[in-house]
Amino acid sequence: MELFAFTFNHHHFALVGSSWSGWEELYVDGEVVSQRRNFGFNSVHHFQLAGADAYELEFTINAYAGDIQYELRTAEAVLVKGREPLAAGFKLARVHAQEDTEETAERKSAALSEPAGETSASAPRKNNNWIVLAGVGFKLLKSAKVFKAGLAAASLSVYSILFSVEFALALIAILVFHEYGHLRAMQKFGIPTKGMYLIPFVGGLAVGDRPRSRWQDVYISLMGPIYGLLMTVVFYLAYVVTDNHFVGLVASMSALINLFNLLPIYPLDGGRVVKSLVFSGRNYLALVFLLTLSAVCFVLSFKLGFALIGFFIVLGVIDILSEWRISLAEDITPLTPYGIAFSLAWYFLVIGAFLGVIVLIANSGLPGSEIALMILNS
Repeated sequence: MELFAFTFNHHHFALVGSSWSGWEELYVDGEVVSQRRNFGFNSVHHFQLAGADAYELEFTINAYAGDIQYELRTAEAVLVKGREPLAAGFKLARVHAQEDTEETAERKSAALSEPAGETSASAPRKNNNWIVLAGVGFKLLKSAKVFKAGLAAASLSVYSILFSVEFALALIAILVFHEYGHLRAMQKFGIPTKGMYLIPFVGGLAVGDRPRSRWQDVYISLMGPIYGLLMTVVFYLAYVVTDNHFVGLVASMSALINLFNLLPIYPLDGGRVVKSLVFSGRNYLALVFLLTLSAVCFVLSFKLGFALIGFFIVLGVIDILSEWRISLAEDITPLTPYGIAFSLAWYFLVIGAFLGVIVLIANSGLPGSEIALMILNS
């Protein structure tokens, strides 16, 4: 997204920034002369043009005023100083807030100046109106489709405001494809489903009846990430062929989101899988095996530079220990020893595939793709 542009000394300057990828890029005559990883409301770029002095370009975004101020200078003098308006979306919230404030003030003023007799007479009409509106709203909320559409629209709006419309659409596509994998798995076993819900700041949720066996629980839990892996691989191959920046970032983001869902914490997909594996043994030997395997994975995660995964492994173990006795009492068909081995191998292969995609894209030098590794190393 181009934030501002100007011309100086026959050179065209343009600054492009994205809160999604976290990168700022300064172009001079169509070539990148400076890059920064931390996109923010204030930033300074240092660069030098061929046969010229060193330059500094500083800009400040004022979301409340709805503008961006920039200044191009050398060590001796200020060369260019300007101000440009931001995109319309930045100023929309301020305008609406002002209108709401003015409207509220008018209502308060009218209420204070209205005679007491008129106020008491008009109150029943207003209350009746609110009752009618509440009844209509309740009927609408009873419709699952309207409720789902409302949540989806809210998710799109929230992610668009926080990041960008492109990011919001890509994120929702990733969530929908992931949850669709869960629904298809439920339908395969004849389990009644109630559709999926997109919840702002939470992600997605596929709703259905309870699985009848541990294998069904494992299969349903893993098919969401499997569908996510298919989408990730398709976007990664498209990035390899086209070298498109946006496509590569979608692949990296898809891998990171689905990998997060595989962390061994309930109610994430990984937590459901691990619980089904451990509680199928129905003895302390299975629990000891899990603790040993968790310790090995914890050490490997830090040696490979994935500190975040190691942290969540610890949380997963705490979660397992806290619900050990409760889960043993559940009336659900356990996995066979072969089923446990197969499910465990499947689980780690899917995790490895997502990690592989993240590392491959980050090593390709795609700007912004290293954020996934930074999160895993944090």
